[in-house]
Amino acid sequence: MIHIPYVAGGAVLLGGLYNQLSGTLVYGPLFGKVWVDAMNKDKGSPGWRDVNSKDGTPILMLKEFVMNLSKSWFTGLLLNLTQARTMSQAAQLGAFLYFGVLAPTIISETVWEKRPNDLQKFKLLSGFSSTVLLACVMHWWGTA
Repeated sequence: MIHIPYVAGGAVLLGGLYNQLSGTLVYGPLFGKVWVDAMNKDKGSPGWRDVNSKDGTPILMLKEFVMNLSKSWFTGLLLNLTQARTMSQAAQLGAFLYFGVLAPTIISETVWEKRPNDLQKFKLLSGFSSTVLLACVMHWWGTA
């Protein structure tokens, strides 16, 4: 039987809010124009954004928030499962996720799919935030 540790709801909510805010800042006011240019380069034209879509921005943001809650729950689960007790251990767990799973996936996209480096930099930046920094934020709040 698989053991699924309890993860505090407040930590999941805080993690989801943290991810939503950091993503909104990175892909919005901080680097939004550069990111859109990188996406246009990757997709070959600005037509990748369907401004007439049925799903408006509020619905897309809600969907993204649900995904951020999921990332946070799994991060909390791993923090509790590994029994991370210090901020250093939380940062190490986040770094293992980042360097062991996320960064190799992004680099593989660059190699095999010829994705533009400009776009991949954003994935690496937001990925660092949603692994290493998220684990630290959630550890600080408490996940047990």
